Amino acid sequence: MKIKVDLSPFCVRARNFLSKGQVDDAIDLFGDVIKVDPEFSLAYADRGVTYAMIEKYDLALKDLEKAFSMGYEDASAYSAMATILYQLKDYESSLKYFDLSIKKDPAYPISFYNRSNVFFEMGDMSSAVADLEACLRFNPDEKMKAIIYDRLNLIKGKIE
Repeated sequence: MKIKVDLSPFCVRARNFLSKGQVDDAIDLFGDVIKVDPEFSLAYADRGVTYAMIEKYDLALKDLEKAFSMGYEDASAYSAMATILYQLKDYESSLKYFDLSIKKDPAYPISFYNRSNVFFEMGDMSSAVADLEACLRFNPDEKMKAIIYDRLNLIKGKIE
């Protein structure tokens, strides 16, 4: 009988590397986890998000798609996938993943904020405004609140 080892502490350690700016170390550790257990979806998701952070979108998409195909579901991973697709100007697919993120965690304000950018690019100003107003309901700090209001004023200026 093969004993299944919980590899999630290694992903936590890799995230700790990220918090210290040690991106290469984090990517290497996620890769080591995947070598030990090629079916450990969390490692693919975390490595995909890490690749997205450094704008290696092809690698990020590959890892995130692998994690999702294994049944991984997480609001931040869906949001990362959506943001990548937004950067690649695949707005319809981006909306799909932002919707999944919001469905998974309706209290994840970054998905609303970033989805507003997609709506803006698609010319759906009323939906962009609605998502920004949703962000304000999460009581963001003053700096984020100012960013949201600036964006709202820009969009409302486009509507008028």
